[in-house]
Amino acid sequence: MKNLLSLFGRIKPAPLRYGLLGLITLAGLLLLFLVSIYAGAWGKLPSKEALSNFRYQRASEVYTADSVLIGKYYLFDRQPIGYSELAPPLIKSLIAIEDERFYRHSGIDYPSLLRVAFKTILLQEQSAGGGSTLTQQLAKNLYPRKERKKTNLVVDKVKEMFIAKRLEEQFSKEDIIMHYLNTVSFGDNTFGVESASLRFFDKHASQLKIEEAATLVGMLKATYTYNPRLFPKNSLARRNLVLQSMENNDFISTAEMDSLKTLPLVIDYKEFDYNSGVAPYFREEVRKQMIRWSDEQSEKGKNYNIYTDGLKIYTTLNHKMQLMAEAAMKVHMKSLQKQFEAGYGKNAPWNRKRILERAVHNT
Repeated sequence: MKNLLSLFGRIKPAPLRYGLLGLITLAGLLLLFLVSIYAGAWGKLPSKEALSNFRYQRASEVYTADSVLIGKYYLFDRQPIGYSELAPPLIKSLIAIEDERFYRHSGIDYPSLLRVAFKTILLQEQSAGGGSTLTQQLAKNLYPRKERKKTNLVVDKVKEMFIAKRLEEQFSKEDIIMHYLNTVSFGDNTFGVESASLRFFDKHASQLKIEEAATLVGMLKATYTYNPRLFPKNSLARRNLVLQSMENNDFISTAEMDSLKTLPLVIDYKEFDYNSGVAPYFREEVRKQMIRWSDEQSEKGKNYNIYTDGLKIYTTLNHKMQLMAEAAMKVHMKSLQKQFEAGYGKNAPWNRKRILERAVHNT
């Protein structure tokens, strides 16, 4: 220690000596801060075993006898799928716009972090981005930040870095992409790319075209602002930016990019809820019966939750027959409505003129 102090004493001029001492002290405090987070002083980090055993909350799906999806029961609308069920353009567009060095880093992209730090701190750019890799974003999806205070942001970022390193040790790159696309939110209470694909394009994620994949991936930056149902112009501009990134990373040619950018934004939005779609009353009865069934299974020691366990429920309903029945009912109801209105003649209580006359008389 004496030799170290003596060495410092020899450094001249004095401002350089004290500046160097300050840097060493700062580095020591930073190291102590990182060690405290790793040790769990700011909240316990998940173990490798916990990371390998995590479970998704999955929506249960209701199918007709001819295997048509007609409804879902869920808290979070999510249908996890395997890596092989992801369309190649989906993976390429995701890497191009979110993490172009994904296959070259081990969870943390240090050049990107330095870029963000330089632009944010020195240049004061608010749009410098977060510098988070897909693995860090997966860590945030699996372990959401409980508090959004700025004072906790640094701690949360560092914790996500540690978790990301463990995820990279635990899973292959393909598994990380799969888990990320199964957990990320696409807005409209939709989680995971399979549910998003069914909702916005009425097709499976394996069937997505390049422009459709780019649209969904483009939403990830801001699921509300770039929602193609709510803000088609924003979504189109974002989609084209994703296509540009794909071209920059040699995933598509310049000619392909130019051709795809000219395509209009087309979605086939399909919402699964209890009140819309085919046979809503039938689906509600199925839900009641499934709850009774799950209670019976619980008594036998088997626990099932129709809202989170991802059950596939096949019913006796024939989809084509149901569509024809509902169409016939609408035609018949129009006829009955005309007969009903004709029965009142000019004295119909909903007649606008009579409503005004009654309102004037009552006042």
